[in-house]
Amino acid sequence: MTAPEQPFYIKATIKLLLAGLIIAFLILAQNILIPFTIAVFFTFLLIPVSRKLQHWHLPRTLAILLSIIMAFTLVVVVLYFFVDQVFSFVNDWPVLQKSLDAKWVSLQQFISETFHISSIEQKAWLTTKLKENASTGGVLVLGLFSATTSFLASFALIPIYIFFLTFYQDKFKEFIRLVTKDDKNEHVLLVVKKVSVVSQKYVMGIFLDVIILSVLNSTGFLILGLPHAILFGVLASVLNIIPYIGVLIGSLLPILMALLTKDSMSYAIAAGAICVVVQFLDNNFITPYVVGSSVSINPLTATIVLIASALVWGIPGMVLCLPLTGMAKVVCDNVESLKPYGFLLGEEVNFNQQKQDQERLIKKLLKRNKTA
Repeated sequence: MTAPEQPFYIKATIKLLLAGLIIAFLILAQNILIPFTIAVFFTFLLIPVSRKLQHWHLPRTLAILLSIIMAFTLVVVVLYFFVDQVFSFVNDWPVLQKSLDAKWVSLQQFISETFHISSIEQKAWLTTKLKENASTGGVLVLGLFSATTSFLASFALIPIYIFFLTFYQDKFKEFIRLVTKDDKNEHVLLVVKKVSVVSQKYVMGIFLDVIILSVLNSTGFLILGLPHAILFGVLASVLNIIPYIGVLIGSLLPILMALLTKDSMSYAIAAGAICVVVQFLDNNFITPYVVGSSVSINPLTATIVLIASALVWGIPGMVLCLPLTGMAKVVCDNVESLKPYGFLLGEEVNFNQQKQDQERLIKKLLKRNKTA
């Protein structure tokens, strides 16, 4: 005798409760999950490096440690360069403040002449708004400082996560074999392998994309004669990782700098044009080549995921949302019952062509890992 099927509203309620519990868990455990997720992506990148070192007859533990040290040395060098550029900008702030004061006086005169609002009324309105937002701003700054301190403390665990994820990779494979049915072992392992190699390609592509965009943006701003051109070029490229919002902020910053430091409006227009041209090249040529289309997410999905991840994990969630969604899409594309969801998440491309692209990518990366 078969059990009666549950009504639709009961199934929907159970699914909503489960989704709510998952979201609550993601929020409460974010200080653990965010560094762990970052560690997973770094692990995908460093596994080929540690294998190459082992191929040179280094002990496994030493090879993993050396790969982590090399990666974090590179990260420290990049951060040092970026911090040095920020300090250079801070040192020039008094000069910029004088320019800002002059621009503010001009803006006040424009408002007074156009809208017949005196400078005294403008100052009174601005003072009132600043007082209204002072307490809220203090709370936000305190919360940001607390969150940053907590994240930095958790960030120290990332090398440890990377070491153990790399060291026990064979154990994880055996675990997958044990928890899956015998006839599904190879298929599940293949799906896991596809997720790892496609994610590796995606993350490496993002890093390469940032480097290329940094060179293009910095070169354009240097030709334009924009102060701190390298800082704004790199910042615009890094912010490009955050979909849509990052691109907007990264483009506004050099435009504002041009408005502050240059007398002619043409410099601000030129700075905006550089950002538009570089973004056009990135969207149509650079990203499709260095990142590939195997984890392409359609704009609607990207927007929804971006907003949801920002609500759950804040800025780190906005950075991690697309690669995580790309991993989920790879799983959906390779599990028969989930293929419709993979189609819904991705761009409108030929299903067979997409599968062939993924297979070609996986064979290429697997061959590279074996030779390493």
